[in-house]
Amino acid sequence: MQTNAPGRGKLKVTGILYIIFGALGLLLSLALLAGGGLLLAAGAGTVGIALGAVAGILGAITVLTAVFYLILGILGVRNCDKPEKCGVNFVLGIIVLVLVVIGLVVNVATTGPSGALSSVVGLVLSILYVMGAKENKDAHAMAGKV
Repeated sequence: MQTNAPGRGKLKVTGILYIIFGALGLLLSLALLAGGGLLLAAGAGTVGIALGAVAGILGAITVLTAVFYLILGILGVRNCDKPEKCGVNFVLGIIVLVLVVIGLVVNVATTGPSGALSSVVGLVLSILYVMGAKENKDAHAMAGKV
């Protein structure tokens, strides 16, 4: 069923951006995991082991984030023309929006306002994703009532 999807553009563009960020995140996580593994393997004292463990933990967190962004992006691109399936996009968009707001608050608290630029970009991106999903979800709801 293909109907009018007013949020199509927002969902498609933000979905593509989330796919790109997810792919870049996977590359970063591989570098973190490799670096952490090298530090652990070298066993360069307690500092090297501690840094290796931290790099490994950050790499694992980055993998999870990157996979979530890939799923979010793929679903955004896939469902941008399908308002009847945008409920999932809306829920995932709200989840990422909440996580970005938490990250923004933590980032500003730890680094000050100057360190919040990347979080603001993430905030704008997640707001646009949620808006596109909501527009499509509302269009589907209105089409069902007609």
